This record gives sequence, C-alpha cells and structure tokens, in this order.
Amino acid sequence: MGTTRFFNLLYEARDRTFRFLTHYEQEIVQKRTFTKWINSHLAKRKPPMVVDDLFEDMKDGVKLLALLEVLSGQKLPCEQGRRMKRIHAVANIGTALKFLEGRKIKLVNINSTDIADGRPSIVLGLMWTIILYFQIEELTSNLPQLQSLSSSTSSVDSMVSSETASPPSKRKVATKIQGNAKRTLLKWVQCTTSKQMGIEIKDFGRSWRSGVAFHSVIHAIRPELVDLEKVKGRSNRENLEEAFTIAETELGIPRLLDPEDVDVDKPDEKSIMTYVAQFLKQYPDIHSTGADAQENDEIFPGVSSFANSIQILKREDRLILKEVKVWIEQFERDLTRAQMTESNLQDKYQSFKHFRVQYEMKRKQTEHLLQPLHRDGKLSLDQALVKQSWDRVSSRLFDWHIQLDKSLPAPLGTIGAWLYRAEVALREEITIQQVHEETANTIQRKREQHKDLLQNTDAHKRAFHEIYRTRSVNGIPVPPDQLEDMAERFHFVSSTSELHLMKMEFLELKYRLLSLLVLAESKLKSWIIKYGRRDSVELLLQNYISFIENSKFFEQYEVTYQILKQTAEMYVKADGSVEEAENVMKFMNETTAQWRNLSVEVRSVRSMLEEVIANWDRYGNTVASLQAWLEDAEKMLNQSEHAKKDFFRNLPHWIQQHTAMNDAGNFLIETCDEVVSRDLKQQLLLLNGRWRELFMEVKQYARADELDRMKKEYTDCIATLSDFATEAHRKLSEPLEVSLINVKLLIQDLEDIEQRVPVMDAQYKMITKTAHLVSKECAQEEANEMFATMSGLKEQLTKVKDCYSPLLYESQQLLIPLEELEKQMTAFYDSLGKINEILAVLEHEAQSSALFKQKHQELLACQESCKKAMVQIEKGSHGVQKSVTLSNVLKHFDQTKLQRQVADVHVAFQNMVKKTGDWKKHVETNSRLMKKFEESRAELEKVLRIAQEGLEEKGDPEDLLRRHTEFFSQLDQRVLNAFLKACDELTDILPEQEQQGLQEAVRKLHKQWKDLQGEAPYHLLHLKIEVEKKRFLASVEECRAELGRETKLVAQEGSEKIIKEHRIFFSDKGPHHLCEKRLQLIEELCLKLPVRDPVRNTPETCHVTLKELRAAIDSTYAKLMEDPDKWKDYTSRISEFSAWISAKETQLKGIKNEVIDTANHGEVKRAVEEIRNGVTKKGETLSWLKSRLKILTEVSSENEAQKQGDELAKLSSSFKALGTLLSEVEKMLSTFGDCVQYKEIVKSSLEELITGSKEVQEQAEKILDTENLFEAQQLLLHHQQKTKRISAKKKDVQQQIAQAREGEGGLPGRVQEELRKLESTLDSVEHSREKQERRIQVTLRKWERFETNKETVVRYLFQTGSSHERFLSFSSLESLSSELEQTKEFSKRTKGIAVQAENLVKEASEIPLGPKNKQLLQQQATSIKEQVKKLEDTLEEDIKTMEMVKNKWDHFGNNFESLSVWITEKEKELNALETSSSAMDTQSNQIKVTIQEIECKISSITGLEEEAQSFAQFITTGESARIKAKLTQIRRYWEELREHAQCLQGTILGHLSQQQKFEENLKKIQQSVSEFEDKLAEPIKICSSATETYKVLQEHMDLCQALESLSSTVAALSASARKVSHGDSSGQEAAALQQSYEGLLCRAKERQTALEKLLAHWQRLEKELSTFLTWLERCEAIASSPEADVSADRVKVESELQLIQGCLGKNTIKNETLDPT
Repeated sequence: MGTTRFFNLLYEARDRTFRFLTHYEQEIVQKRTFTKWINSHLAKRKPPMVVDDLFEDMKDGVKLLALLEVLSGQKLPCEQGRRMKRIHAVANIGTALKFLEGRKIKLVNINSTDIADGRPSIVLGLMWTIILYFQIEELTSNLPQLQSLSSSTSSVDSMVSSETASPPSKRKVATKIQGNAKRTLLKWVQCTTSKQMGIEIKDFGRSWRSGVAFHSVIHAIRPELVDLEKVKGRSNRENLEEAFTIAETELGIPRLLDPEDVDVDKPDEKSIMTYVAQFLKQYPDIHSTGADAQENDEIFPGVSSFANSIQILKREDRLILKEVKVWIEQFERDLTRAQMTESNLQDKYQSFKHFRVQYEMKRKQTEHLLQPLHRDGKLSLDQALVKQSWDRVSSRLFDWHIQLDKSLPAPLGTIGAWLYRAEVALREEITIQQVHEETANTIQRKREQHKDLLQNTDAHKRAFHEIYRTRSVNGIPVPPDQLEDMAERFHFVSSTSELHLMKMEFLELKYRLLSLLVLAESKLKSWIIKYGRRDSVELLLQNYISFIENSKFFEQYEVTYQILKQTAEMYVKADGSVEEAENVMKFMNETTAQWRNLSVEVRSVRSMLEEVIANWDRYGNTVASLQAWLEDAEKMLNQSEHAKKDFFRNLPHWIQQHTAMNDAGNFLIETCDEVVSRDLKQQLLLLNGRWRELFMEVKQYARADELDRMKKEYTDCIATLSDFATEAHRKLSEPLEVSLINVKLLIQDLEDIEQRVPVMDAQYKMITKTAHLVSKECAQEEANEMFATMSGLKEQLTKVKDCYSPLLYESQQLLIPLEELEKQMTAFYDSLGKINEILAVLEHEAQSSALFKQKHQELLACQESCKKAMVQIEKGSHGVQKSVTLSNVLKHFDQTKLQRQVADVHVAFQNMVKKTGDWKKHVETNSRLMKKFEESRAELEKVLRIAQEGLEEKGDPEDLLRRHTEFFSQLDQRVLNAFLKACDELTDILPEQEQQGLQEAVRKLHKQWKDLQGEAPYHLLHLKIEVEKKRFLASVEECRAELGRETKLVAQEGSEKIIKEHRIFFSDKGPHHLCEKRLQLIEELCLKLPVRDPVRNTPETCHVTLKELRAAIDSTYAKLMEDPDKWKDYTSRISEFSAWISAKETQLKGIKNEVIDTANHGEVKRAVEEIRNGVTKKGETLSWLKSRLKILTEVSSENEAQKQGDELAKLSSSFKALGTLLSEVEKMLSTFGDCVQYKEIVKSSLEELITGSKEVQEQAEKILDTENLFEAQQLLLHHQQKTKRISAKKKDVQQQIAQAREGEGGLPGRVQEELRKLESTLDSVEHSREKQERRIQVTLRKWERFETNKETVVRYLFQTGSSHERFLSFSSLESLSSELEQTKEFSKRTKGIAVQAENLVKEASEIPLGPKNKQLLQQQATSIKEQVKKLEDTLEEDIKTMEMVKNKWDHFGNNFESLSVWITEKEKELNALETSSSAMDTQSNQIKVTIQEIECKISSITGLEEEAQSFAQFITTGESARIKAKLTQIRRYWEELREHAQCLQGTILGHLSQQQKFEENLKKIQQSVSEFEDKLAEPIKICSSATETYKVLQEHMDLCQALESLSSTVAALSASARKVSHGDSSGQEAAALQQSYEGLLCRAKERQTALEKLLAHWQRLEKELSTFLTWLERCEAIASSPEADVSADRVKVESELQLIQGCLGKNTIKNETLDPT
C-alpha cells in the first residue's frame, strides 16, 4: 500500500509538472506570436514603434494606445514624458480599456492595475481580445452563412483563464460580441479544404502540426503555389517552414509562427487562430453573383459548393422549424381539448401528466432550435413564430397546472395557490441591473417579499400533511398522483426556502460590495487625470477627503466585506455544493485581490494630490523669491566688488532655490494639462534665461563660505576623534567583573574599536589636510594651536592602537572556558528545574501509574546529571581563575562574581539532595493508604457498574422485576461507608492541592450512588408498569380472541346462545373488566413517576387500546343482537294465535248480532262457553309469547324488539277485544246483576284511558326539545303509536257501553249518567291531544323544510366556495374576460342563495321549538347567512378587481400598439433623414427635434411599465414574462431608435463641427502664418556686438521654435480637410497653406543660419579686438614715454592695425547683406 501510494503521488507530481510546463510553453508561444502580430501593425505607424518585451512594454499603456490607434484609425489621448508615474500608466491603460468598451468589446477579468503590473495571463488575455475583435471577428463577419451555423454564444475563447479570473465588477461588459468566431473560422477552413486529398481539420491544435493544413489553405487561395502530393512526403518542420515562407513572400501574410511553435504535442490554439485568420484577407468573396459567380465557380469550385451547402443547411433548418411549429400547434389543440373535457379531477390530472411528459420531451429540442443565428442576437422569422407558439403552449400548460391545484377542495386549493407563489418565488431569476446598487436594492426587496411569503411554510405544511395522511379533504378523496406531486413540491419548497433566503442575502451583500468597488474605480478615474491649477487640485483633494475619510469609505467597505464573508460561509455550508463553494470562494478571493490593488491606488491618490499641491506651493514660493532676488542681484552688478561679494555670499542658497524651482516646475509640467504646462514652460524659460546671464557674472562668489565650512568640518572632526580616544581608553582600563556576558560585551567593544581605528586614522589624515588648508588662511597663533591639538590626538590614537589588540586576544582566549562554564551551569540549573518539575508532577500522580514510574526514572537521571555538572563547574571555575591570575593584561578583571556563582551552585545542589530525600519518605508513607483507597473505590465502582448495567438491561419485564427487586433490596450501604472511610484517611495525609482532586472523585462516586438510589425506585416502577401493561395487553388479546370465536360460531350455534355466552364472558368478572382494573393500576403507578417521564404516557396508549376493544365488543354485540334466526318459533306461534283470534272474533260477532231467544239460548251459551275455554287456553299461549318476547328482547336489537312488541301488543289488544266481545256476549246472557258488575269494569276502563291520554300528552311536549329533527320524528312516530293504542281501547269501551245499552233493559239511568260524564272527560282529553299532535306535526314539517333549505345553501357554499378561494391569475385577456363572465354568473346565483339564507333566518325565528333548539337553529341560520354574505362580497370584490385589470390591460394594449406604430414611423423618418441631401443646419435642427420627441417618449414606456406592473400580480408567470418581453422589446426598439438618432446627430454634428473647426483652424493658422511672414519680413536690427547678435539670434530661434510647433497643427488641418463634407476645396486651401508654411519655414532656417554665422564672426572679432586693445594700451604707454624708447617695430604695428580694420569692414558688409533694406 505504501509503495503504491508513493508511486501515485509521484505520477500526480509528474502530471502537475507536465501541465505546468505545457502551460508555460504555450504562454511563451502566445507571447512570441502576439508580439509579432503587434509589431506588424505598429510598423504602419508614423513614426513606427517596436515591442520588444510584451509584458514590460504594455505597462505604461503608450504602445497599447498606439496599437489601438493603428487598428481603429482614431486618435486617442496618451500620457507621455520622461517622468511618467504609475498613475499615468494606469490612466493610459484605462483609456484603452474604455475605448474597447465603447466598441462593445467584451472584457472579462481585465483590470488596469493588472496590466500595469505586467501580469502575463492578463496581458495575453487583453491581446487575444484585441486580436479576436479587430482581426478574427472582423474577418469572419464577412461569412454570415458560417455565422448562422454556429451557436449564438459570444467568443468564448476570448475569456481569460480561470487562474486570473476576477470578480464580475472588473469590467464585465453586458453587451456581447455575437457569433462564435472560432467555430466560424474552423468551418471556413473545413469547407475550403474539404475536397483536397481527404484532409480533415477538427480543431486549431494537432490538426495543424503536420503543416498540410496550412498548405491546403494556401492551395485554396492560389493553387499554383502548392503541390499537395509533395507535401505529404516531407517532414512536419519542412512543411511548416515552406508554408510560412510562401505565405509571407507570395501572399504578404506576416510570419507570426515558427515551425517549432506548431510541431509540438499540443500546439497553442490562439496563436494558430491568429495566424490562420490572416488568410481570410486573401480569400475571394463568396457573395459574388451572376457572371462573377460563374467565373468564381470555374476558378474556385470549393467556394460554390460551400455556398450551396450553406443554403441546403438553411433549408433543412427551416424545414425542422416548420415541423416543430406544426407539432406545437397540434399539441396546443390537444391540450385545449383535454382541458375542456368534462371528467373528474383524477382523470384530468392524469391527462395533465401525459401532456407534461410530452412537453418535457420536446423542450430541449425546441430550446436548441430557438438559439439566435444572427450576430445581433435577433431571431429569424421562423424562429420567432416557433417561439411565440412555444411560449403560448408553455403558459397554457402552466395555467392548467395552477387550475388543477385550485380546483381541489378547500383548504387544499388555498395551499396549492400558496405553493405556486412559493415555487415562483424560489425559481424567480434575479435581473442584474447595470448599476450594482440597484441590483442589491432589488434583491433586498425580493428577499423581504419572499421572506414574508415563506414564513407561512410550516402552517401550510402541517395542514397539508394532515390531508396527505388521510388522503381526503372533509371526506372528499383527492387524486393520489396530484397529492404526491404536491408533496414533492412541498418538499422542494421546505428544503430550499432557507437556502434560497441565504443565497438572496449573499447576493445582496455581493452586489453592495461590487457597487462600492465600482464607485471606488469611478472615483479613481476622476482623480488620476491631468491636473490644472492649484485651486482645482485642492478641490480634488477636498473631494477625496470628503469621499474617503469623512464618509469612512474604507470602514464601510470593510464592514460590508466582513458581513459578506460570514454570510458566504453560512451559505456555502448550507448549500453543500462543491462547485458553488468554489465559485463563492473564488469570488471572495478575487474581490480581495481587486480591493487590495484598488485600495493601494486609492490611498496613493491623496499623496499624489498633496505632492502636486506641495509642488505648486514650492514653485510659487521659489518663483516669487527668486524673481525678487534676481531684481536685486541685477542691480548689485553695478556696485563695488566688496558690496557684490557681501551680497552674493548666500549664492549657494539661491542655487538650491533655482534647482527646487526647476524640479517643481518640471514635475507640474508633467502632471498638469496642456494649457498649464505651456504657461509654466514659458515662465521657466524666461526665469532660466535671466538666471543663466546673472550666474555667468557672479559664479566666482559662490565659494565665499568655503572657509567657514572647512573650519566647521575641522572642529567637528576634532571633537569626534577626541570622543573616540576618550571612550576607548575608558573601555580598555576600567575594572570588569568576570562573567560570560561581561567578557562578550568587552570583546564586542574591542572589536568595535578595532573596526573604527582605520576609520579614525583616515579621518585624522583628512582633517590634517583640512588643517593645512585652513592654516594658510588664518593667523599663525591659531595655526600653531591647531597643530598642537592634532599632535595630542595622534598620541592618544597610538596608545589606543597599542593596547586594544593584546586585550582582545586574551579576552577571546578567556571566553572559551567561560562559555563552557556557563554551559555547565545552565545544564545544572536545567536539571535542577526538571527535578523540581518532576517532584511537582509526582506529588499529584498516583504511584501505580505509568507516568509515576516514568517520572521517577527521569528524576534519577536528572540527579545524576546534576552531579556530573557540579564536577565540571568546579573544574571550569578553577581553570578560569588560574588564567586570570597568570595574565598581565587581565589584571583589572574581578573574580568575585564568578566565585559567588560557584558557591550558589553548591548551595542549590545540597538543597536538591535534601528535597529528593524528603519526597521519597513521603511516597513510602502514602503508598499503603493509597492502596486501601483504590481497593475500596474499585469495589464501589463494581457495585455501581452492576447497578447501572441492571438499569440498562432489557428483557422479560417480570423476570427483570423479580431479579432487580432482589438486587436493589440487598444493596449494601457498607461498601460506600468503607470507601468514604478510606478516603478520609487518605485525605489526612495528602497535600491540600491533591485533596481537591480526591474530593472531586469522591463526590462523583457519591453522586453516582445517590443517583442510583434515586433511579432504582423509578426503574422498578417502570418494570411494574411494563408487567401490568403486558398483562393488560394479554387480557385485551383474550377478549379479541373471544370476539373472533363468537363471530365464527354464530352461524352454527345460533345468536341467542352466543349472546348469553357473550354476556357471561364480558360480565363484571370477565377479562374486559379485568383490563379496566389493570389500566387503573397502571394509572396509579404512572402517577408516581415524574412529570417529564415518557412512561407517564403509557395509560393514554392503553386507554386507546381499551377504547378500541370496547368498540369491537359493542360492534360484535350489536351484530349478534340483529341476527334474525331467534325469532322463527315465536313468529310461527304468534301467527297461529292471530288466526284463532280472528276466527273467534268473527264467531262472537255473529252471536252478538243474532237475535237470542229461548230456542237458541242453550246452543249459544255452549258456544260461548267453548269460546271461553279456548280463551283460557289461548291466554296461556299469550303468556308464553310475552315471556318469550321478554327473553328475545334481551337478545335482539331495539328496533326488532320494538316491532315485535308492538305486534304482540296489537295481538294482545285483539285478544283482549275478543275477551271483551266475549264478555259482552256473556253479559247478554247474564242477569241484571251482571250488568252492574259490568258498569264498574267499564268505568275503570274509561278512567284508565283518561290517565293514559294525559300521560301521552305530557310526553308529546318533550318532542320539540330534542336535539335534531330525526330524533323528534322518531318520538312523534312513537307518540302516534301510543295514541292509536289508546284510540283502540276507547273504541272497545264505547262498544261495550253501547252493547250494554242495547241489552235487555239497558243500563240504569244513574249508571248511564256516570258513564256519559266519563266519556265527556275522555272526549275533551282526546280533543286536546289531537290538537297538540297537529301542532307538533306542523312544527316538524317547518323544521324539515328548514333543514332541506339549509342543506341546499350549504351544498352550494361547499361547491362554489372552494373554487373561489383562489389567487387571481390570468393567462390572457380572453381568459380574464371568460373568468369575469363566469364570476358574474356566480354572483347572480349567489344573490339568489342569499335570499334563501335570509329566509332561513326568518324560518328559524318562526319555528316554535324549545328555547335551546330555537337558539341553535337561529345560530346555524345566521352563520350560513354570514358565509353567503362573505362569498357574495368576495365575488363582488373579484368582479371589481377583474374589471379593473381588464380596463388596465386594454389600456396597456392600446398604448403599446400606438407606441409601436410611432417608433416605426420615426425609424422611417430617420432613414429618410440619413439619406437626405439638405443643408447641415436643417438636418441638425430636424434631428434635434426628433431626439427631443424620442426622449419625451421614455415617459410613455415608463407609463407602460407602470401599467404592466399595476396588474402584473393578477396574471400568470408566462403572460407576465410575455408582457415583460414585449416591454423589453419596445424599450430596446426605443433605445435603438434613440441610439440611431444620436448616432445620426453625432454624424451630422460631427460633419458640421469638422467643417466649422476646419474653417476656424484655417483662419487661425493663416493668421499665424501671416504674422510669421510679417516678422520674417522685418529687417534684422544692426548688431554692434556679439551680445546684440546673440539676443537677435535668441529671438529668431524662439520664432523658429514657435513656427515648428505649428507643423503638427498644419498636418492636423490637412488631415481634417479630407474629412469635411466639401473635401476638394478644403483640401486645396489646406495644400496651399501647407506650401506657404513650408516656404516660410525654409526662410526662417536660412535666416537662423545667417545669424549663427554672424554671431561666430562677432565672437572672433571681439576676441581679436580684446587682444588688440591690450596691445594698444601697452603701446600707448610706451608712446607716452620719450621717443627714444619707442620700438622700431612700427611697420608691424601698422600692418596689424590694417588687418583689424579689414575685419571690421567685413562685418559691416555682412550686416548690410543681412539687412535687405
């Protein structure tokens, strides 16, 4: 494993090295190629420039600007000069970058400071961008067919490598250069070489290595230059060399590459692209038509085939787009049809999923086809149509999804609407504004909105999870697929919301930081300009201080950065994406690097501004003082020599002032603008001229202070030498205590003396020469004193040199034993310190530990080291003392300190021995008690561990309860007491610092013991609860098993038996009640537990289980009770009994109706007796039926029992009626006495009926107090049954009375009266009961009608309410209109429902129910009325909102259409104006009016945007995006119109300005030329001396210089003449002026040459004249003497005088020659 890992690391290191070398080699190739390309263009410049080192030469920006001037043909401002600073270089580079940005060139990660620093990757990236735009993009733009084949992305290869990437604020231009130049160029190469020998070119790398590709390109341009057959047989280098040579010599293509650059494993793509792009200039035009095209087909067949292939590809693309459009339209029709289909929600959602799958499958292909093909980024007509259809179907599909969510029943529909808004918020893209501050503010607003929206996530999530769990809403099922989809969407929202908010916060801070960077950059540009006067510079400084210091810009940036850093860390940690983390860290690092450079530049601005102000102050002060001094000095030139000498003594000071003035002036000339620099140059020229003339006169006075300087120098040197000699003598002779430090310091001092002695000797020699020079100028006494001082110094220096050397040697020899002695002392004290440390550690460490043993061994080793060091110290100290005693040089060394140190070592050694001995005794004493303590602690820990294991043990609760109860009951306190006792004994012998640790351990174990004692009862309690719970669950299972058994056996054994068994099993002593008792016991046990113990919740679970068991028992019992098989025997008997009663009743009625006489009395009596016997027997049957019914009632349902009881009661009534009828018949046969007895019976029957009627009437009053209508109706039915039974009894009694009256003799009068009274009372009770029953029936009918109406209203609310709990969002104006009509229809229906709700309230108040029921009914009606009112208000509000949105939408559409028409008309006007031939002034006025109109229209666009924003919240995302796209498009059209107008205005004004400027410049230059002609026409003044001639020459040279400075202006005028609209006449005027100027310049040079010759003659003449005058004075002196003394050489003198006169005559002739007059 180790070897494999080593080789893997080795391979990785090798790969990294290879990649680094490859990158480095490519960088070298790029540098060489780009340098050659740049030089090929700079060679066209006048004067030409050459780049030697690309990285260095681009630092100042001068050659970069020159290159851009050549490439663009424009003049760019440039900072130049000998004293250029970094700030000027940055300004030049900034000018270049700004120029490129103005050309809409994309600059990625390129900053001025990086170029100024010469960073290779950045410089190469900038050069590649320039090459890409000015050569490759420009040349490939001529191949539009190829452009359409490539993607619409910008030139990717222009991006700089990620190694040097910077944050987006570093000049990331939003406008892209459309078209992929690389693919276009590659496609061109592939098409040109496609039919040549099967050559295949895949890239700009290895495909070019062999050189064949270069030859094939040359062959495509000029076939006669290349033989492709020979090319294949040569080597790579030969092919490359020949191809580069042919291209250079035959095609004129510069040789940018060398063979060794291309013949490598991985050639550089950018270098090859740069070179290959040059061939496009030589390639023929592929757009030729007609005869030219045919001719080209013959000469260049590849071109024609290439163009044909382009057309074929275009047709194929259009065919594909047409097919896609057809598919989209069919898809839209199917989608619309599916939406309109009536089906349930489940089917609709399945259909939606089907369409969404088709949409996603087609989306990638469609988006690929919709990529722009043109360079301007616009879509073709086919693409625009496809995009419009695709956007429409996307919006429709999305709206359908929203509609499906909203159609879910409330509150799920509301949740779906919120979920839609949350998804839109989370997926919403942030629009990056041009101003970073606006972007940050936008992000902040959106973050607050999203935060408010997402704060309801938890509430909606809880509601949704409840619905998701039940899979329904209020019993209404929800489509599971739609529910799962919403669950996934909920998961997305909940999982990404927090991260989304963190990202928004990060982006907000990011753009705030970028806004600060951009602001700093813009301010920096305004501060590094060419400066003006001092006041303007001071204003800049004040602006800098106000911006940077007063507003605390750096602190603000640092605070923002720190907050961003923290936010970025949190965001990266939460996101977890490696790529995102890298991007964030990359941004942070690059921002830091950019700020580091930018802050340095910004901080340097203040020093620069202050330096400029300081130079202005220095220049102003020196100029003023120097001018005043010059005036005084010029006056002093006429004074006496003494006065001049005294005045010019401070001439060196004024020389410094003059130098300072020139330095400040030159600095200001370099840093200030052209006007200020010109003024400064003129002022300095005048002052320097005056200074030069004055200095030539007074320069000899500059040495006046030299003597004072030499005297001062002599005095200073004497003081320095004297101090050195005194200090050296002190160090050589003062006493010294012997120690290593002191000896080292002495050696350092001696070595210092040794080094300074040669310096002092040289200074002494120098001062000696100075003294000799001074002595010549001073008095003799002062000179003698100086020489005496010098002699004394020499003696002192000699003494120092003699003494320091032996002392230095002896000290160095003594240093060796002292260092050894110091080393041994250090080792001794180190060992001693270690011993103390070890003893301190061992005092706190247990003797049994490994650390104690280790430290004990170390203690023994240290003791041995101390002994050895002690011996070495004694030996070393004796050696040092011996050396000092025997040396003669070291007599002043004191050994007292050394002896004291040795004595201290002895004392420390003795103390160490004593301390270690005491420690050993202490250790032996503590070991025994420590052992006892450890044993007791181990026993206690064992008990605690066993107890803890018992507390954590899992298993059978009953077994655990038994064992743990036994264990904890036997838990012995003696273990703890033994441990505490051992602890107390150990505490007594331990030191105080160790007692704390021991007590801490004791407290910990004691706490564990107490915790165990506290936890044990609860643990046992938990086990008891588990046991009882287990028993409880066993009983529950037993009950459930019994229920299962009963369910199985009911069909076999009959329900009656099973019901009895059920009742016995589930009696009070059964398992069911045992469960309740056990549950009660569990509750009692749980109450003993702490409140927060989770086991306390056990009874709740058991209650739920018991409740479920009870429900199962009740359900089983109900099923058993409802089983019908138990009624079979009873039913058959009751049917038989009923038939017998009917037969006998018929028989008795026949007897009763018969006329009884004496003949048939006996037969009738027998028949009646037989019936009486039958009645007696059937009475037993009735008793059996009643008893059986009682039994069956207990084992049957209540309804069945009630039914059978009613039937039996009816049968019993019939039987009773039969008995009554039998009695009547018997009475007819009985005597009169029987009639009286019969009367009592009837009376009791009537009284019983009256009592029963009253009881029924009282019970009927309770019907209206029931809680619901169904129960009231049941009670009414029961009441009616009782009433029927009473009515039947009443009829029987009435029949009996009637029979009694009709009998023999009838009833007595008194009896009849009593019976009539009872009948009257019964009738009144019966009438009251019937009235009460009718009232109750009417009330119940009203109640039933109320419930029906309420159900209708509630159903309407449920159906319509959920559909209108919605978020208004419309996909089109048509959908809005449709929705508005539907909503109005709903509103009308809702108004009708509102009327019904109002009637419900009235009905609720009119129904005569009980007080409680009536109040409840009124509350229900009021609540429904309020809900209907709320729905009605909601619909009204929605209608108002939709009408408002519709009106705004209509208004927006009309305004948008009118604005579009206006822009189209204005575009036509501009095109007409552009081709107009009217006057420039007229065109200028027209374009100004047009621009004003265009600028005014921005308010219309803003109004459109505001209108769209006002109803944006009510439309779908797709429609909103479409409207935004329309607004963006109309704004873009407006901007293009404005830009077109501004460009046209700039062109018109430029032409007008050029013409006016040309005329003004022409006049000025003509005036200047005329003035110069006048000056040259003036005659030269007669010069009477060389001085006057020199002045005239100077004036003329100034004139020539001014005239030469006019050359650039004249050249610029000639160049501008070609640019004006009337170029011919302007060019002629400029040419004439140029010719006049050149003639004037020649005349001026001729006059300058003549003046220079004249000045030379005058100088020679004055020199000879001076010699002559000297000789003449001497001759005059001689002539004044007697004649005899005159020399005889008179002839010689006369000849010389004639010679001089001749010279004077020649000068006069020359002056006349120069003067034309």
